[in-house]
Amino acid sequence: MIKAAIVVQRYGKDIVGGSETLARDVAERLNASGFDVTVFTTTARDYITWKNEFKPGESILKGVIIKRFDSAAERDIQSFNKFSETLFKRKTGEYAGHDQHDQPDQTDDTDAPVEQAEKEWIRMQGPYCPDLIAAIREQQDNFDVFLFFTYLYYTTIEGLKVIEKPVVLFPTAHDEAPIYLRFMKHVFKRPEALFFLSEAEMNFVKELFAPPGAVELVRTGIEIRGDIEEILFRKNYLQFAPYILYAGRIEKGKGLEPVFEAYRQIRENRPVEFVLMGKKLMDIPGMEGLKYVGYVSEEEKLSAFKGALVSVQPSALESLSITTLESFSQKTPVLVNKDSRVLCEHIELSGGGAAYGNVQELVEQVYALYDQKKTAKAMGLKGYEYVKKYYSWDVVMEKIKKQLEKLTQGALLKNAVFPPLDPRKTFDK
Repeated sequence: MIKAAIVVQRYGKDIVGGSETLARDVAERLNASGFDVTVFTTTARDYITWKNEFKPGESILKGVIIKRFDSAAERDIQSFNKFSETLFKRKTGEYAGHDQHDQPDQTDDTDAPVEQAEKEWIRMQGPYCPDLIAAIREQQDNFDVFLFFTYLYYTTIEGLKVIEKPVVLFPTAHDEAPIYLRFMKHVFKRPEALFFLSEAEMNFVKELFAPPGAVELVRTGIEIRGDIEEILFRKNYLQFAPYILYAGRIEKGKGLEPVFEAYRQIRENRPVEFVLMGKKLMDIPGMEGLKYVGYVSEEEKLSAFKGALVSVQPSALESLSITTLESFSQKTPVLVNKDSRVLCEHIELSGGGAAYGNVQELVEQVYALYDQKKTAKAMGLKGYEYVKKYYSWDVVMEKIKKQLEKLTQGALLKNAVFPPLDPRKTFDK
């Protein structure tokens, strides 16, 4: 039996987040397939503050052992954002470390302030949890392999430094300022294997870091449910008109502002409403036809996707986009931001939607789908076939298990102690 340790910043059945959800899905499915899985995580629920909320210590969820540790400090998000703006100078390309990945590791006195600033950024980014790092360092001999989820946080950056066992990293990376920090090259060059969710993500990391470890496109799985009825969402939220759907965090940086502007024009010419669901972290403009429904159940979310004219994913910074795949799983086309390589990859490979580069393009695409229902239906069906082929859990977990078995077998053989050969013995043919 392979003993696997998973390290992730937050963990739990009510924790919503791309890498966190992926970590839990992989942990539970590995455990169900015969792996012995333990999760090392913090007691935080909220990724904004990292406030300690869960009880520290050991618990079990769906057969997976969870070891939780309190963070040593909460995050002051306003101070952190101000510090980040100064460090990154607001644009990735202007950051002082942008061209440092291919440079030698040696530094001089002029590098010291930048290095210190980067260390401070990681501490402030958090979750700052030295107890978790100490635990995995001390307990690593109990495991055959470590899986780290997302490159971005303290738990991964510091955790990778103390592990001597085989390591797998799910980077969930995209082109953003922190990935150009000088020490990130060590994060991507330490693992024996990197598992990617999309070809665009994989190619980006290969170009930036040339990682020496194995590089695998494993993607991720989603539940492809055929029992969802669109009437559930329509009935529960009195949604009678055709609607565009956005599901996800509603915050600045998600590219929603151009979508709001596009909807103003769409509403003047088509009787279409705009439904938003998810956590609201920014003001939503008041306009006729725009409806915010907050959090909904999983069944209601999928029902909303099934009944939508189209869903929209406007973020330029995506390493996967589960909501795009969920929309496809319910045969609903998706309109995506042309600046996202990952989202464009989904569209190009599937044919399940279109990419827009500006407000007017988005307006025209919505008009086309509203006016040509057969085209919209055909796009949605192509999206469904795409997720069925590449993103069913059976397909994804088979790839992950195969690579973990290969990785751990190699380590076991490398560390195995064989008895000395007795020269008195002969071997018959």
